Amino acid sequence: MVFSVRFLLVVATLVAGGQHATAVTLNIEHYGAVAGDKSLQTAKQNVKAINAAFADAANFSAGVKVEVPPGKEYWALGGILGGNLHDFTFMVNGVLKALPDLKNWPLTTGHKPSYLNFLQFVNCDNLTISGGAGYTHTPNALNLTANPPSGSLIDGQGVAWWNRYVLAGGPKRPKLIHVDQSKHILVENITLLNSPNFHLLLSDVVDVEVRFVHIQVDRSEQRRLKALMGARRRLVEAGISGSENVEGLQPEDLNTDGIDPSGHDVWVHDTAINNDDDSIAVKPCNSERCTMSDCSENMLFERMTMTGFGASIGSVPATFPPNCVRNITFRNIDMPGTGKGVYIKSDPGCDRANASALIENILYENVNITKPKWWSIWIGPQQQHEPGSSLGGKCPLAYPLKKPCPTQGCVTFNNITLRNIFIDRPLLSPGVILGNQTNPMKNIVFDRVVVSEGGKWPFDSTYQCQYADIQAIGGTVPAPNCKD
Repeated sequence: MVFSVRFLLVVATLVAGGQHATAVTLNIEHYGAVAGDKSLQTAKQNVKAINAAFADAANFSAGVKVEVPPGKEYWALGGILGGNLHDFTFMVNGVLKALPDLKNWPLTTGHKPSYLNFLQFVNCDNLTISGGAGYTHTPNALNLTANPPSGSLIDGQGVAWWNRYVLAGGPKRPKLIHVDQSKHILVENITLLNSPNFHLLLSDVVDVEVRFVHIQVDRSEQRRLKALMGARRRLVEAGISGSENVEGLQPEDLNTDGIDPSGHDVWVHDTAINNDDDSIAVKPCNSERCTMSDCSENMLFERMTMTGFGASIGSVPATFPPNCVRNITFRNIDMPGTGKGVYIKSDPGCDRANASALIENILYENVNITKPKWWSIWIGPQQQHEPGSSLGGKCPLAYPLKKPCPTQGCVTFNNITLRNIFIDRPLLSPGVILGNQTNPMKNIVFDRVVVSEGGKWPFDSTYQCQYADIQAIGGTVPAPNCKD
């Protein structure tokens, strides 16, 4: 076990002052971090400083905190890595910002390199990521990107990354925070802004709580970029010379997901997400994809505000060994002005040998969806096809203007309940339920799902429903009329 000189000096100082070593707090400035300077040299230095503090913390038995000091902001590149940390807290009292220097941002090695994530934690036990004690959770604040908080903030500075993706493509963009193969995790009292990609990715995790977190993106900037990409896509569809290499853009194609968990025993509550992709996306597990679970299960999302593209399950592609998501509950959710609301989605993959997947025991309860811009309820294949490219087995984003929308018979949808769902003034007809003829959806219950002033187009103010065993009870209006 090797400690840095800085760490030994910190411990010696604490012992001399009568403090027990388990109370150690490591200030990143003691490792050479420099505040208030966004130069490339300083950003690199800050990565080294934080990584050095993390390395010392990994060698300590328990109870170490690494602190971003209050009242200051620190710029850094990607590649901040905490591995094998136990009983550890990363305390962001101040502000940590990602320097948007795409040219100098580090890349992974390999055939298809991708940008390193901004913050990565791997193989950790009893990990806490937290803002400071003075953090105030303001779920109704809508202008955090214009007026960001002065502390308890991790800012991804995503605009440059979004521009690059829309205009030129390139390697996969970094996640803001990725926690992988870890257990007993707490994320609390912090604001996450403008990630280049996903904000909080929790992969193969066990026993997680996320509370009093605010995630927000600059939606006006994202929509400007989407309008630009839409114009270019129309040139592709029209066959205008020189536009063939422009990729399409779906409404959620900038991939600024809020929280994406896989694993088991996850509780997310009292959190606000205002983004332009999946607000929540529960990702599947199988016995090869995840080391600590063969199914993503036992997750609860409650007392949340989400404005984005769905309180989502999936997408869940068919694989061997089988992918699985089950025992997931969303309850007491407000979705004002969201793109999508309830979104449960499979994915192509039935052409793989012995491939299958399971989505079952899903509950949405006490959900208010107000003035949604797209589908209030979508249960079926993921919408992902880009105009101008081969449809294959994908469902077009422009469905039902563009058809067909292929379903996946090797993916089982079973025991899905929507209870006390109130949809107010949706722009479109309330939703789509698309099962597969060879494997219809089973035990689908709409219990008091009420639509007020529903959009008439495209399904005459009701649902499109096919190949689903669906029961409408409790005064559900309109009641889905499913066709076989």
